[in-house]
Amino acid sequence: MPWCEPCGRFYNPNTLRSDGTCANNHPVADAKGASTKVPWHFWMLLIALGIYLGWRVIQGVVWLAG
Repeated sequence: MPWCEPCGRFYNPNTLRSDGTCANNHPVADAKGASTKVPWHFWMLLIALGIYLGWRVIQGVVWLAG
């Protein structure tokens, strides 16, 4: 959501001018431009989940074969 720091308020994207400024000609910071990285513990969770599910597949194959 677009935020104007000098005005101290949020704006609806439809109310901004075509050049991306607010009604008072202040530049507006848009949240779309800011990207954040995924935390490292999310990737660790995915790795642990992959290892666990891989082990469960091996157990299932052994159970079906045995």
